[in-house]
Amino acid sequence: MVDSAVTTHSASGEVREQLLVLASRSFASASKLGDDGEAVAGLERAVATCVRLGVDLDTTLSIVIGAIELVVDAAPAGSPFAAGSGQILRTVRVATGIVARVYGQEGHPTADSVEAAQEVAAALLRGDSSKVLGQCNQIAVADTYAVIAVHLPARRGRPHDAPRSLAEPIVARLYSELRRRFGPSALALLGAAGATVLVPDTAFGEFTALTGFIEALRTAEGNIPTGVMMCAPTADVPTVAEQVHAALDVVTRLGMTERLHRFSDIAVEYQLTRPGPGRDALSTLLDPLEDYPDLIETLRTYVETGLDRRRTARRLHLHPNSVDYRLKRIFRLTGFDTTDPTGLWNLRSALVIRDHHTEYTAMRA
Repeated sequence: MVDSAVTTHSASGEVREQLLVLASRSFASASKLGDDGEAVAGLERAVATCVRLGVDLDTTLSIVIGAIELVVDAAPAGSPFAAGSGQILRTVRVATGIVARVYGQEGHPTADSVEAAQEVAAALLRGDSSKVLGQCNQIAVADTYAVIAVHLPARRGRPHDAPRSLAEPIVARLYSELRRRFGPSALALLGAAGATVLVPDTAFGEFTALTGFIEALRTAEGNIPTGVMMCAPTADVPTVAEQVHAALDVVTRLGMTERLHRFSDIAVEYQLTRPGPGRDALSTLLDPLEDYPDLIETLRTYVETGLDRRRTARRLHLHPNSVDYRLKRIFRLTGFDTTDPTGLWNLRSALVIRDHHTEYTAMRA
């Protein structure tokens, strides 16, 4: 029963596991739904988890009713289910009522509401008459949005350049969580590798609320989407969307993944990768180290560990004195001292430019 229902979620072990939980919970509680509060609460919890995983309403209903059918088929002669159709109909009515109520409370979006939200989001991102379109779709258009560029983890076995589908569990969960947490005026538009999310500034109080939304999209393998956000007036949404997607490209290439960044937090890295004389000058600072990959790796690890020579040594399987020796060699070869704030800033900036260029070249090859 579960295997036939899971076809639209075939790549998600997490969804299949939850549908098995739902089926077993439905089977165990079928005869108790009329008078057992714990049985009702257990089924509600199982259904709520399905909503959060992006399982569509039809699939959930088919699992619940299918489990009741199994109970009826296996009912002994003395069971209430064997006395006639009345008990069966009452049980199905209670079970479907529970499912409908939970889906309504969790704010599970319908296909029509998702399509309408995508239309308004597309209009906002084009700079079109979004207020008129929003009124037509009964979606309130805000004055200011948190504009979030999101890179969604690739589904196992899915081609890298394949378009995202609304049937994918993580995509369905994105729309479900977005609506549940921020209401029907929060919008999302799918792209090739992820989505552009627009959350009205009145729908969230703190950056942590947006971080919680991103973390709720964790996959069964434990991967979390990467995102970059910046707030903008509605009129500036198209320009800001381009900026946060460009910044998302930077943080992805630099390996700063599986978290949500404020644009302001990664503005230095973003600016360092923009064309200009400043980038050109900084990009040459590490040229003297090109023949010494061990020194570049030591510098990178030293920066990543917060300038902690002992942690750097442990990660590189070296003695701390060896780290000190390598840092001194970097000073001699480049003229920049890692113990001096200015010298360290220049070296770190050069490293960002180098890593971004290296990753960009590799992806183009």
